[in-house]
Formats: sequence, C-alpha cells, structure tokens
Amino acid sequence: MESKVYYAMSFYNTTDTMQTEKKAKEQFEIHIMPTPRAISTSCGLAIRFEGVDEQAYLQFALQQQVPLGLYRIEMKEDGEPKAESIFVREP
Repeated sequence: MESKVYYAMSFYNTTDTMQTEKKAKEQFEIHIMPTPRAISTSCGLAIRFEGVDEQAYLQFALQQQVPLGLYRIEMKEDGEPKAESIFVREP
C-alpha cells in the first residue's frame, strides 16, 4: 500500500477559512474538510488542496493576509497521518 500525500491549509477562525476558500477556488481544486488531527489549530475547518503543487500552494499562502498554516500531510500505511509544516503565520 502506497502512502497518500495531500496539502492542507488551516486557520484560526471560520471566517478566515471561508474568505480564503473563495480565493483558493479561483486557482485550485479544493475541498473544505475537518482539520486533520495531526494539525493543531483553533478552527475545526481546513482547505484541502487536491494536487501536489507545493510551490503554488506556498505562494498562495504567502499572498493571504490572515493567520494560517500550510501543511504537507502524509497518510502512512498504518492509517496515521504525519503532518509537516510548510508555512505558518501566527495571529
């Protein structure tokens, strides 16, 4: 079984999530999802990017004015997610 990798952007509040979702939909295939447990944030929602273009996601994150975190999530063979922080902007 191969490991599955995806990127998730987490936020500190739902308003920031929803505002950023609108912008992200213009550029990427995305879905709103519950924040993965491997990521610690204040908001229960995250944006999942359905591709693997880390540089494009990082550039998008850098353009946003809200506190957020961008993470690379790898689902291991045992089913446990492993999160690697790519970028974090604290509130």
